[in-house]
Amino acid sequence: MKIRVIIPNASVAFLRTQIEERRWAAGHGVEVSTVCLPSGPVSLESGVDDALVAVPLLQEARKAERDGCAAIVIDCAADPSVRAVREYVSIPVVSAGEAAFQYALGLGDRFSVVTVLPNTARLIEERLRMYGLLLRVASVRYADVPVLGLEDMALAGERILEQARRAIDTDGADVIVLGCTGMSPVARRLQENLEVPVVDPAMAALTLAESLVRMGLTHSRRCYPVPPAKEVVGEPQLKWEY
Repeated sequence: MKIRVIIPNASVAFLRTQIEERRWAAGHGVEVSTVCLPSGPVSLESGVDDALVAVPLLQEARKAERDGCAAIVIDCAADPSVRAVREYVSIPVVSAGEAAFQYALGLGDRFSVVTVLPNTARLIEERLRMYGLLLRVASVRYADVPVLGLEDMALAGERILEQARRAIDTDGADVIVLGCTGMSPVARRLQENLEVPVVDPAMAALTLAESLVRMGLTHSRRCYPVPPAKEVVGEPQLKWEY
């Protein structure tokens, strides 16, 4: 089984720090290829970043389908352009935030998300509202560490742990969801120091993608219909043939 993990930013340096984590998270017999975008912002932390990654993300998704991948993982807890990508390809598309929330729902009554920055927290709150999950959310907190600052795992880990502890003790969270896939390296350390489940969105997305392929399932075309063919003016061009 071949799964393409697309990190929706254009930082090759960040990509290199994530490749081994994704290989480690993959199940037996799963070949994971992890890529970033050829253009766009070097991290996704705001609504502007969310908009800027849309077209290159669609292009990478189509490339993954043509490369024979069985599923695509959008490796970002802010779930950028999920509807668009599902309309654009036929293979299963799993996004990290949505997958992590689905796992958290089965692990406790209320979960908290700990993400990177205030802008990112707002994006995630918007997604949770759209998914109809706010009644199950204790809080959305942020460690005030930018995505590219997660390379300093000593400092980032302490800040993430502090906010997770507050989410449990103050907000009443039964489960902690990490709000950035770049936090994967600290997930195991958090689990050792917290008494509630800690959901790593990168692992959640890969695991869900594998299960959908094994079950022979993909997204419903009733919900995600193929977009109507039309001319796209200017660059970059998207190909609309199916």
